[in-house]
Amino acid sequence: MPLPIHTVFQVVITAHSIMGIVACAFIVAVGCVDWAQRQKLSPCDMIPMCLSSSRLLLQGAILHSTLHLESQQTNVLKVQSVLTVLASTACLWFAASLSVFYCVKITTFTHRYFQRRKLRITGIVPWLLVGSVLVSLIFSLPFIWMDYSTHLCNSTRNHLKNTTMESLSGNISFLEPFVIFLTSAIIPLLFFLASSTLLIASLWRHTKQMRDRTIGFKDASIEAHITAIKSLISFLMLYVFSFVAEIVLGIPSCRSESQWKYNICSLVIAVCPSVHSVILILLNLRLKMVLQKVLSYTTCHS
Repeated sequence: MPLPIHTVFQVVITAHSIMGIVACAFIVAVGCVDWAQRQKLSPCDMIPMCLSSSRLLLQGAILHSTLHLESQQTNVLKVQSVLTVLASTACLWFAASLSVFYCVKITTFTHRYFQRRKLRITGIVPWLLVGSVLVSLIFSLPFIWMDYSTHLCNSTRNHLKNTTMESLSGNISFLEPFVIFLTSAIIPLLFFLASSTLLIASLWRHTKQMRDRTIGFKDASIEAHITAIKSLISFLMLYVFSFVAEIVLGIPSCRSESQWKYNICSLVIAVCPSVHSVILILLNLRLKMVLQKVLSYTTCHS
């Protein structure tokens, strides 16, 4: 890859990572202040706060790997890989939890199962979050014992040593952890796709019914529902793009084209969570009000 293009990728990835870190830190800070004041957090605040915390770790890992791209030290790669897998897996599970929560809470399906879950979902949320953390920790553990020398490249663009299923030192090859990560990523993806599809379908049906009842009038609630549908679709697209980029990035390669793959996938992984964090702030009334106050205070005292 030509150096100027590589530099542009690094600048854009760094900028989006910093934007994501600032947005996520803002969401976490507001959540912590509310927690300290009220001594409790509602599920609507709890899940975005956990999601933003995991994204903080993910964006920090992306920023570190971007600024230290030439690092070939095994210990650095190990810590970076473990933190990245932990953060990305947690992001996927927290995002799926957020989608499931809103699906159960908002959908208007009259099936008995949905009605039961609607009554219990508030109490289930803390267990969903704890389970997401535990699952992320478990699935990131194999990367501690992974043999990172199997995907370090030498000057001839070949691996420094052959990839074996098991080395004499007790390390494991890249194949097993990658399969484990792929499994851990697909499960929350399925939950996210199913809950998001049901939620979008329910909102669309409800919006259509409201339009039929208010023909010729512009109802603010209809516009709110349409905005919610658009935000859900955008979240769905960002989630899928980020998922695909993480999977493609996890496939090792020593070919010259791998630099393009690394930069493009890193850019997608950096952009998607940062953009969605900004969307969360703009669509959440509480976060938006706090942001306006902060900007107003900053403007007045600058």
